[in-house]
Amino acid sequence: MTVRTVWTRRVLALAAAVCAGALYAAPTAGAVAPPPPAECAQDDKKCQEEQKQREQEAKREKGEKDADSGREQVDKDSKAAKKDIAKAQDQVDSCPPQSKECMNNLVGAGEEQRQGIEDTQQKLENFRPEPQNNADAAVDDACKGFAATLPPSAAQDESLTDICELMAK
Repeated sequence: MTVRTVWTRRVLALAAAVCAGALYAAPTAGAVAPPPPAECAQDDKKCQEEQKQREQEAKREKGEKDADSGREQVDKDSKAAKKDIAKAQDQVDSCPPQSKECMNNLVGAGEEQRQGIEDTQQKLENFRPEPQNNADAAVDDACKGFAATLPPSAAQDESLTDICELMAK
């Protein structure tokens, strides 16, 4: 390589470093960003260790920022919850326990709950899993299931099938 090529490459590398520094600093608006990690030679252990330390430091700082933002969110949420609890407590305190009308204004009269209970009761009353007033259908199903569970040698035994005939009577 000629001296001219070496100097050209150095100038280009310096220009690239300056441009990269400008790009890294632009989104942070004044905050000092660490320089971009440089490639280390494979045999340069000291450079590789320093690069590893920089990466670990960057991860640690990112973790701290995330933890701080999480703490801030928890603080905001807890303040909002305290306000909600205080508001509910004020509403409850404004109603004496004996006043049914005041409590109904706070929590409602329970019409939705009553309607839900009535609907469920109606569904249960109308539920008919087997034919009504006809035991033959239930007995036939039970006998078929019973016969299916018997081994083939026992299915020929008439004393076992007599049980189904007795149930059918």
